[in-house]
Amino acid sequence: MPYQVMLIDEASMINSTLFARLMVKISADAVVIIVGDDAQLPPIGAGNPLTDAIALKLAPTVMLTQIYRQRSEQAIALIANDVRQGIIPPYKERYEDFTFIGVDIDNRHALKRSLSANEFDEVVKTNAHNILASIAQVTLEYLPDSRAKLANKKIREYLTSFQVISPMRGHALGVDNLNILLQEYFNPNPKKKVKTVRGEYRLLDKVVHTKNENMPSYTTEQFKEGGDPAERRIFNGMCGLIFRLDEDDELCHVFYPNEEIVVQYKYEELTNLLSLSYALSVHKVQGMEYDTVVMVMSFSHLIMLNTKLLYTAITRAKGHCYIIGESAAFEASCKRLEHTNRHTVMQEL
Repeated sequence: MPYQVMLIDEASMINSTLFARLMVKISADAVVIIVGDDAQLPPIGAGNPLTDAIALKLAPTVMLTQIYRQRSEQAIALIANDVRQGIIPPYKERYEDFTFIGVDIDNRHALKRSLSANEFDEVVKTNAHNILASIAQVTLEYLPDSRAKLANKKIREYLTSFQVISPMRGHALGVDNLNILLQEYFNPNPKKKVKTVRGEYRLLDKVVHTKNENMPSYTTEQFKEGGDPAERRIFNGMCGLIFRLDEDDELCHVFYPNEEIVVQYKYEELTNLLSLSYALSVHKVQGMEYDTVVMVMSFSHLIMLNTKLLYTAITRAKGHCYIIGESAAFEASCKRLEHTNRHTVMQEL
């Protein structure tokens, strides 16, 4: 690449393979500026280049301490800082911008020892149902504001005003099931919909593109003028709104406000390239920010719970962060600092 200055943002998401491929393409006399938060989730894939580069002092490093997403005195910032250090914060106190809603299984460990596996599974299922009910209750509080934004065609604001996030896709409290639940609140009576093996895609649904792919697309002006689409690279994680379903041609059009483009999908492509985004995984929301975040907290996701995942989730919120679920699971997440460490080749060089 011929550039003299390269700035790499959200570098915590870059694995070793991608980082190496990028480095060999950059001119030897170029200045490379790497920006990222090493307290966030490590990349999907091998290695942890950002964290290793900082720890090994491979380049001059500047640590930014001024918080801009939240005010420094906000509980979100203070609680996130404790979590980052592996400290259990005073999370049950009352704050203007942070709320923990405990939905616990009383005497969980004693019950697990005394009940049969099937009986304990029923207890867990009941608690998951209660957590879903609490999520629904919070959602209803924010629904009028979200609907008003959509009615006023403030699409970008609508997509980023309220977001539910979960550590995993599967399970009753995972992303897939949450999307089915939340779709019924945000978009219960669509004028049009498409049924697929993975559920329904409805007119005015919030969606996320899930695979890096070249797609037929338009600028907003091109779409209004009725021209032919041009091929563009559409990236995993882009969030948009289904605003047209053409039943005759079996085409779905999604508006992506951040990129100001309209992307065209064939109905047969929907299950492979689009997912509902009323709920998203913590990995999917890295690099994003929302006015209000609702984070699911359950021992059902224990394999994923650690300080980096929790820190990443909490810091997505600008205005208010809700964590709904099991208190002991939250505290376990805060203590699992060592679970975020990776043994990498860079550490051995």
